Amino acid sequence: MDQQLQRFQFALQSFMHEMQSDILKKMKAQITGPQMFMLHFIIKHGPCKLTKIAEKMEVKPSAVTVMIDRLEKSGYVNRVQDKADRRAILVEGTAQGKEVLEQATRERNEILEHYLSRLEADEARLLTELLEKMVQTSSPDPS
Repeated sequence: MDQQLQRFQFALQSFMHEMQSDILKKMKAQITGPQMFMLHFIIKHGPCKLTKIAEKMEVKPSAVTVMIDRLEKSGYVNRVQDKADRRAILVEGTAQGKEVLEQATRERNEILEHYLSRLEADEARLLTELLEKMVQTSSPDPS
């Protein structure tokens, strides 16, 4: 692999690992990164089916069921019957779920601010613009 690619991959993986570790430490294991992502999706989109969540997370519905079980046990989501289709079950966020998500978001933002504070204002702006540019283009086929 090209040295530039290796450096980029290592730096990106290291940054993501450190940041996620910092967030989990600060949250004191109240919610994991994937749970935070899932909870954000549920609260943003309102009550939704497990299949929709699985599609968004690009995992099998069985994996989502396990994560929803944990979120429900913690009091962050509820399963409710779909009024339009009584056979279907929807997942909705609770007030406690919204509260923990807001807390996690605040703490994540504090950590991101800490990382960005290591850069000059122009460097932080340029880094943000470059990352936005990288994710705006269509992804190449990884195979």
